Amino acid sequence: MGIRRSLIPLLLLFSSPPVPAQMVSNVWERVLLVRVGGNSPNAERGTAFTVDVDGRQYLLTAKHLVITLAANDFIEYVDEGKWVRLPVQVFKCDDPTDIAVLVTPNQVTTAFEFPVDASKIVYGQDVYFLGFPYSIALNGANVNGTLPMPFIKRATYAGIIPLDTAKHSLLIMLDGYNNPGFSGGPIVYRDAFSKSWDYRLLGVVSGFQPDITDVMKKRPIKSREEASAQAKEQPWRIGTAPDGSLFEYMETGNYVALNTGIVRGFAVFPATELIQKHPIGPKIDAKQFHPSTGR
Repeated sequence: MGIRRSLIPLLLLFSSPPVPAQMVSNVWERVLLVRVGGNSPNAERGTAFTVDVDGRQYLLTAKHLVITLAANDFIEYVDEGKWVRLPVQVFKCDDPTDIAVLVTPNQVTTAFEFPVDASKIVYGQDVYFLGFPYSIALNGANVNGTLPMPFIKRATYAGIIPLDTAKHSLLIMLDGYNNPGFSGGPIVYRDAFSKSWDYRLLGVVSGFQPDITDVMKKRPIKSREEASAQAKEQPWRIGTAPDGSLFEYMETGNYVALNTGIVRGFAVFPATELIQKHPIGPKIDAKQFHPSTGR
């Protein structure tokens, strides 16, 4: 009996169906670490990614990353560990949508199927966003060709807020944790009622919802009776130092934007409408792995 029981876990292990990867390559192979402004101290760094519309490829990113670019300009992206100059024609969505469409001379990434479709999203389901927080690039060797591997983060789809119905501007709200550098990255999801592992594009990361709060300093006090009236009304303001002495937290007149854990993004519709008005992206070759190498 003991031998039979010990075989059961092994039988289950070898008979269980394989578990698909949580994120598939047709998404991450499209994501680029980009910068605007060259190597200057004021350079903007973030994320961009490719989409395919009517057989042509385009780059999408956050508009605030490229707000200083002219209609015909350039960005840079990391390939083979180096910054590569990329000429772009820039089309910026109307405010308040924080998305820009960049037209490149040639196909930049793979062109495996990656549908732009928000029709299957449901409240409360898992979604994912990809990018390069603080410009951290993971090693993509043997996984993502010559491009760095982006971070993949999970969030919960909370809903949307219409900002301008005439311009189809929809603010996507996610319960997750965003960091600087994810701006411009894709927000993707799976159809919760399908067995397919294909991901759909929902929107573009814009940033996080900040909580503007006071910067505090410690004021030594000899006793709780010496604390200010405000501290007495809010007991959390009174603390004890490691040496046993007391202090109270007081405002400095300075403020800081804290990360609330609410991710803000924009639905991709205004970008696809802009693309349809300017159908000039390079034609795609779905078999092409990486245009710069031909592999």
